[in-house]
Order: sequence, then C-alpha cells, then structure tokens
Amino acid sequence: MAKKTLPDWDKYWANFKDLELLRDKATNLDETLQLIEKEFAVKLMSGDHLMLLSSLDDRIEALEKEERALKSAVQTDLFENM
Repeated sequence: MAKKTLPDWDKYWANFKDLELLRDKATNLDETLQLIEKEFAVKLMSGDHLMLLSSLDDRIEALEKEERALKSAVQTDLFENM
C-alpha cells in the first residue's frame, strides 16, 4: 500500500465531540487503527500510531477539562441563585 499524506491528527480528533466515543476509540486501539487505515486507504506506521494516539489522548483530556469546567460553572450558578 502506498504511503499517502495523513491528516493533522489534532484537527482530525477535533471533529469528535462525544467524549464516550473517544474513550471507546482509545480503549479499542486495534479497531480504531484499522478503521483509520481503511478511512484514509493507508498503512499506518508505528510513528503514525504514536502521533495519532497522542492526539487522541490530548482530545480526550481537553473534553474532560471542558466537562469539569462546565460542571463547576453549573455548581457555581446553583449557589449564586440561592
């Protein structure tokens, strides 16, 4: 399989907003990598795996941080409205 240009993985994962879906993709790495190879019609190399997974972890962390901030804001609003 010829090597093709792969996307910027940060931009790729930014398209995903569902935290549980991303966690599932991180848990099922073999399946995730196979689906990405199929999606882009490429054979991923180990360096590709590392960049892809690092970006996936970063995206999960960012969404978890947003979720915590949102919950914190909701709790603050509850106390302010008393």
